[in-house]
Amino acid sequence: MSEVDICPVCGEPVKRKNLVRHYGKVHPKRTSTLLQPKPETQARKSSRIRRPRRILFYALIGISIILVSVAAAEVVSVNTIRMHIHPQLSISIRGSTGTLPANIGIDHDLWRDRSLERYGVNGASPLLTRDSSGTIHVESNTVRDFTLQEFLAVWGESIDYSQVVGNPTQPGESACIFVDGQSMSLSNDVVFANLQKIVLEIPPNYQPCSAVS
Repeated sequence: MSEVDICPVCGEPVKRKNLVRHYGKVHPKRTSTLLQPKPETQARKSSRIRRPRRILFYALIGISIILVSVAAAEVVSVNTIRMHIHPQLSISIRGSTGTLPANIGIDHDLWRDRSLERYGVNGASPLLTRDSSGTIHVESNTVRDFTLQEFLAVWGESIDYSQVVGNPTQPGESACIFVDGQSMSLSNDVVFANLQKIVLEIPPNYQPCSAVS
């Protein structure tokens, strides 16, 4: 059976398919008004339009919050010290003790090689000095091996058979590296360890490289 509606004017039950004809026959002067869309229908359509926009707005806010959180987490990660050790470096040139400058890896003039910069924390090199005591601070956001040659490169110095951190060897003299009292070959790099004692030396009186106490 066809659905029946109640005429809002006269209250007569009328089949839905005959409702327009009923308006025209019984209420001709009010037909146009009766046939206009109901405000509820318009409001419902308007609500349907606004709802997707509101969902999109909240989705954009959520995405923005996530992106900001990820960026903040990355900054925290880069500036978190995950490796912190203190090898000790001494320099001896023909019996005279040399000085390791403060602020290597911090001051512009004492930070020559920046290839390790991505491992540093708070804008400094991961290999640095804070004073002239000879303590090397390895402060890295990543756990990895750092070496003597890498530190010397940061400083802008080196050691080879012809010189030790800018001090030339004379004919017959030796350039030496000692690690915890044991002589090391210049061809082998030294991996830093905590409280490790490293000595770079040109021995006095043309002495060869040998174990030191």
